Amino acid sequence: MNKRKNNWRELRHSMFYTPVPAGMLLFLPVAVVIMTFLFTACQKDFDFSKIKNAVWNPDIVVPLVNDNITLKKALVTSGSDNNVSIDENGDISILYYYNNNAFRIRPNDLIKLAPLNLSWSTQVTQEEQNSLQNGDFTIPTQTFTQTITGNNPEIRVDQLLVKEGTIRLTTNYTFNNAGYLTFTILNATKNGVPFSFTTGSFVSGQTQTDVDISGLWLDLSTSPNTLTIQVNGLLKKSPTPVAGDMISAGFLVTVTSVGWFEGFLGHQTFSQLEDTVRVKVFNNAYVQGDVHFVDPQVSVTIVNSIGVPTEITIEKLLAINNASGSMLDIANRLGNGGIISVPSPLINASQPMVKTVEYNNANTGNAMDDFYNLKPDNVVFKVHARINPDVSPVNFFSDTSSFHANLRVKLPLYGHFDHLTMQDTFNLALDHPEDFERLEFRLNIVNGLPLTTLMQVYFTDAAFNKKDSLTGTDRVFIKEAPVDPATHLPYPGQFGVKDTSIVLPSPRLQNLKGVKKIIVLAVLHSADEGTINVKLRADQKLKLNFTARARMRKSVGTGN
Repeated sequence: MNKRKNNWRELRHSMFYTPVPAGMLLFLPVAVVIMTFLFTACQKDFDFSKIKNAVWNPDIVVPLVNDNITLKKALVTSGSDNNVSIDENGDISILYYYNNNAFRIRPNDLIKLAPLNLSWSTQVTQEEQNSLQNGDFTIPTQTFTQTITGNNPEIRVDQLLVKEGTIRLTTNYTFNNAGYLTFTILNATKNGVPFSFTTGSFVSGQTQTDVDISGLWLDLSTSPNTLTIQVNGLLKKSPTPVAGDMISAGFLVTVTSVGWFEGFLGHQTFSQLEDTVRVKVFNNAYVQGDVHFVDPQVSVTIVNSIGVPTEITIEKLLAINNASGSMLDIANRLGNGGIISVPSPLINASQPMVKTVEYNNANTGNAMDDFYNLKPDNVVFKVHARINPDVSPVNFFSDTSSFHANLRVKLPLYGHFDHLTMQDTFNLALDHPEDFERLEFRLNIVNGLPLTTLMQVYFTDAAFNKKDSLTGTDRVFIKEAPVDPATHLPYPGQFGVKDTSIVLPSPRLQNLKGVKKIIVLAVLHSADEGTINVKLRADQKLKLNFTARARMRKSVGTGN
């Protein structure tokens, strides 16, 4: 008999206290079927018919969360994946200000060619009229030139490929004739063929024609900036024109964009190169707590595939705190780094010229510390660029050339922190909380971060509307992993551990109807009231193991 009692205890324990998958909360009727099956299978050893009015309220243990939260995962999940950098040692840095286009000089900003206006005319003589009575008459070739000018008087055009452009030809005749005019631009080719075009018949009055010159190549190396045009034509045998009739033509040459340029662009200065970026990373810490970085760094990388040497002067590097109205400009504290000389690439180079300048506390007189201690909401970066500052080289560019700056403000996660927030989301379905009399959550949390943690668990619907929280207005406190003062890293194999249970009583269970998600929110702090410097790495994590133990409200009985 004692043996049977012991067997009964073991059977009851295995039935009601063995963990089952989380989906069992949705399929409690299945549990009843399983228990019925077990009872039937055991009838050879136990006579349940002798037990009257026996009632069980089974407990079911369900695993909910078995996961790790890392700083990288938390930051990437929050949409800041472009702001996270991890080096080969696993050290995490925040790219606090991240912009691949802090300022840009576009090729067509460097040269703007003024439209060219050219005109030509001739009057029919009596001799030419007499000649037309007997046969065709060739109009003699006439040559005229026009100087190309641009937005800078120093601009010299040696070679030019027109990417987009037109010639607007306006003709005006005082007679009709079946002849034609031919216009040729010397030293110009299109698709490798000398460039010319021909008008139609002479028609009394004014006629306008647009000629596309996209793809026109001008080789002006023997006569820079000089466009030479020749005009000739033919008058067919006819009683018209007569002596005194006029032939006139006007050219308007417009180059909208340049595909390739060689020459000299002059000594130009670009002064409106400015960018302002709203800082979003660590906003919560700036509002609620404090962040201090031991080694903030700024780098400016300038990429130049335009054939112009350039001198960049940083006019402004400004931090703005919107809450306090405080501002700090550290441009005058950048020392020699305030002026950046960017060489020109070679004309046949396959890669652009790249120049990077780094700023840190050491080379700015701790200006980086002052800059970030302001807790800026916005960072303003303004420069002016002077091209060809010292020499007069051959400049060049194509329509795909680029001159731009990448600006990075890198904050290694080394320092002391207050109110850093990590968050993760897990699925949980509680459609019928009325089936439970009691719900107990068991939390086992292993903290590998060198930061103390205050944790809250929120229950939400599918749209992430909060329906209740695990601990109400309280938070679960988890001690930090012990830190080695020599390295500012946690001692190997040592962690902060929290193992506790929290019970949701029956009245609060009704708040969980329709719950679909669990949000785990952790607020992190450095030890000793946020004053201890620590290093955060990619392999440090909060290891979460949550289970739920549910007692069914509905009883299962075998008696009458």
